[in-house]
Amino acid sequence: MPPTLTPHIAPPSRTAELWRSIEESVSEACVLRAEGREAEAIAIVQGKLPALISVWSRGAGISGEECQQVLRELFSRVQQQVATATVCKRLVLQSVDPRAPRRGEASAPVQIRRRVPLDDITGMLDALDEGERMAALRQQKFPSIANRPQAALAVG
Repeated sequence: MPPTLTPHIAPPSRTAELWRSIEESVSEACVLRAEGREAEAIAIVQGKLPALISVWSRGAGISGEECQQVLRELFSRVQQQVATATVCKRLVLQSVDPRAPRRGEASAPVQIRRRVPLDDITGMLDALDEGERMAALRQQKFPSIANRPQAALAVG
């Protein structure tokens, strides 16, 4: 006879399935954020994740404090993976198009608009990516004279 489950405890297979959904959602939210698609990332973090986490935490069979620790570790691990992937993406793009902007070029300084503690590597990478996105937006909206077609510069 199969064991009887109480209504608030999910079977192990369901708990594992929920955890995979949480991991996928966290990964998607972190990638969206890295791409500057903040509204979509927030929709996942505030809309989709709370329900998944609630059901998972009830069925996980661990304390609330342990659930929080596991979730913090998940977010930290995924943020680090996305930061590494972002650097790899930039390096690949630069190898394909040598004119692509490079981090740390003297001609294109990146302004970081918030303070980040020195021991918060993930926070530093997020702030740097945010600064690079803002610099890219400024360049798109206000192209330099060198980037304008000559016909547009002609006084007529």
